[in-house]
Formats: sequence, structure tokens, C-alpha cells
Amino acid sequence: MIAKEAYLARALRESLQIRPCPDLNKLARELSLLVVEADIESFDGALLCRRNRLSGRILVKKTIREEGRKRFTIAHEIGHFILHCEMQISCFFSEIGCWESIGEHPERQADNFASELLLPSPEVVKQVGDASPSFELIIFLANYFGTTLTATGRKYCEVSSYECALVWSVDGRIRWIHPSSRFRHWIGIGCELSESTMARQMLNGDHILTGMHEVPAEAWVSDYRLPVGATISEESLMMPFYGGCLSLLWAKREIRYRDSAQEELLRELDPQDFTHERKFWPSKGKRRP
Repeated sequence: MIAKEAYLARALRESLQIRPCPDLNKLARELSLLVVEADIESFDGALLCRRNRLSGRILVKKTIREEGRKRFTIAHEIGHFILHCEMQISCFFSEIGCWESIGEHPERQADNFASELLLPSPEVVKQVGDASPSFELIIFLANYFGTTLTATGRKYCEVSSYECALVWSVDGRIRWIHPSSRFRHWIGIGCELSESTMARQMLNGDHILTGMHEVPAEAWVSDYRLPVGATISEESLMMPFYGGCLSLLWAKREIRYRDSAQEELLRELDPQDFTHERKFWPSKGKRRP
């Protein structure tokens, strides 16, 4: 089910016939908003509205390095204008595109609006086709739509038919994960990265090959039912300006989890259980007196 904010972004695109990679300054003017780049240090973007909320200004930090980040900030503030009733909203660096807040959080809603405004799902699907997960594809999409790698990677996972997920790690710990609808593996938020992950090795300063490579599934997935030798494909990119690592995971080889009930049955039927060294009774789980 599409979120309300994404639905409104899609409706705005359709009503104004917005094409891919729109001129956001022009779009803002059509909404009676003026985009102003300013020498500000305390926040990345802000929305200032008149009392009647019929017009206003969007302030954007002039020194934002990435054009995609600047565009996302403008789209984020347009989202606030459409979605929220406050006359003044200031958004700090950590509040735009951080993706850590969930539910009805205003900043997350504005992010979701900006994502669908700049990366319309139907158009992304058209560009992706049946291409398999890779940062090469995500970089192509980011250049095509004029967006950040993070926002583009998240959108790719939202529309992808593959079993994949985007993971953001900072200070050696997983901060968030954004899975595709088919990705069914448990990855713990806040968990420390395993030394077997390419992400951890990159954060350690080790030289890592580019592209997708198989790593032990247990390096990422926290599940005791993982079969021995299971693997998952990983491609990671260092994001030094943001102090973290972006990882794209793909369950290229099917992971068939062990059945816990079958494991219990096999344990109960262990040949040793029929000797004098037996420790448990079948189905009882109690030690013999």
C-alpha cells in the first residue's frame, strides 16, 4: 500500500505533468515558493511560510556539496509545505534523508514525499527493467534522476523484483536496512558489523574489490536456522563525507533455512540417545534422574 505522502507526491507530479529530473526552482515557483540558497551553518534546509500558507520561501544551505543532496533538500521542504501546517520548519543535516525515524515522523514523511517526487516509482521501474542489483545500476539511476545514491538505492529496493536490501552502517554498526518486498532475512539494527563483511573491512581501511562478491550469510543475517555454507552477495561503497558505508545485499543463491521442528526431531532421534549416555527423553526435554 502506497503511503499518503508518496501518493500526494505522485498526484502533484500528475497534476503539473512533471517530467523526470524536474527543475525544482520552477516547480517551487508554481507552488508560490521561492528557493533561496543562503550562507547558513545551523541547518541544511528550512521552510518559511506566510500566515495564510499560500506562499513562502525555501532556504537551502549554499555549501551543500552534492547536487543530488541539494535537490533532495528542496524536495524535502516542498514535502513539508504540502504535508504539514507549521509556518516555519528548520531541517538539520541529520534530519534530511537520514531514514532512521519510522512511522508518522514529519521528517520521515517529508523524505518519503521527496523520494517519490524525484524518483517516481513507475518511471524507476521502467528504467530498471530486469537489471540485477548493483551499484553501477544505482549510480546510473541517480545520474538520470538527479538524486543521491542513498535515496536512489532505497527506491531501487522498493521496486525491485530481486531479493535485495540496502544497508547503512556508521561506526561499525548497522544503522538501518531497507529491504525489497522479497527480502526475508533478519538483519539486526544496531548490531556490530562482522569482520567477514566487506563493509567492515572497508571501514577498517582494507582494500576491497569492487562489484558484487559472496560473503558468508551469517556475516549479515542473524538466524540460528541458517544452513551451513549459506552465502549472500554484497557490494559496499564507502561514503567518507557522511562517515559511513552503504551496502547492497542480494540473496542471489536461495537460502533454505533449517526447519526448527525437524531439527528438534533429529536431535531426539540422535543414536547416542539410545545408549547409556542418553541425556534427554524424546519430547520431554528433561534429564533422566
